[in-house]
Amino acid sequence: MNLSYLKYAVEVEKTGSITKAAQNFYMNQPHLSKIIRELERDLGEAIFDRTSRGMIPTKKGEEFLRYARTIMAQEEQIEALCTRNRESALEFRFCGPRATYIACAFTEFLCSTDTRFAVKIHYMETNSKNVIRLVSSKEFDLGIVRCQSVYEPYYQKLFQEENLESSLLWEFSSRLLMSADHPLAKKTGLTYLDLNDSIEILQGDSKDPSFSFETQAVSSTGGNSRRCISVYDRSSQFALLRRLPRAYMWTSPIPYRELAQEGLIQRPCAYPGNLHRDLLICRRGCRMNQPEKEVIQSLNRMVSQLSD
Repeated sequence: MNLSYLKYAVEVEKTGSITKAAQNFYMNQPHLSKIIRELERDLGEAIFDRTSRGMIPTKKGEEFLRYARTIMAQEEQIEALCTRNRESALEFRFCGPRATYIACAFTEFLCSTDTRFAVKIHYMETNSKNVIRLVSSKEFDLGIVRCQSVYEPYYQKLFQEENLESSLLWEFSSRLLMSADHPLAKKTGLTYLDLNDSIEILQGDSKDPSFSFETQAVSSTGGNSRRCISVYDRSSQFALLRRLPRAYMWTSPIPYRELAQEGLIQRPCAYPGNLHRDLLICRRGCRMNQPEKEVIQSLNRMVSQLSD
């Protein structure tokens, strides 16, 4: 049984209506109806009688809802305890895409933090669906979901289903990342048609709609769509870009000092739909602590610098 669903059943009891409860959680009514049916299937009994007066708990449902309210109260007590503990130590759990500007902003946050006291920080680079799962399950507190703008409605639906809220961090056009020795390094007016003879370095675990049009676009023009290498580690990606002839990678804009350090360059390149969004996500109604607010400030400063 999914214990995170208990709050939905309690809200249905409180309002006497699936429609009103769904509105209170900013979700659609069919999805909430499905959740209630799943709870009833797991319980093996009906929790509510559907009547003309609304949703009325059954006798077994009343017992179930008593337990549900008790569990929710205990969860609130545990969260309050965790909050008190976090106030006395720097504890932070953050996940997002493999993006250099995010790593730089996170490093800036750490450099400005007093680490003489207890520190417990988790920072994971992973794909968008995994970010949603980690934040929804409370394994991580804050996440960044990357998507092409055309796919944002798909992700907003996932956020709603997982009781997450989002805000726009950055909207950008992806760039080509390559060695200064790449044959296209000095070419102006680049388009995806120029990439047919090059080798694309891909994020190895990206299974979501993200930066995916590029390969489709090239292959649709007769290019070799199999000229690609999937890599999971960002430092390995950079090593291949430096040393592998004709290698390139699609990325969000990268700070210039990081490009100089890695010995790489970035170039604008036109292709249809080259507009992407990084969305900050957290659990709906979750109050951010001071470290989380400071990380967001660092991210906004980095975005502002790259957007100038």
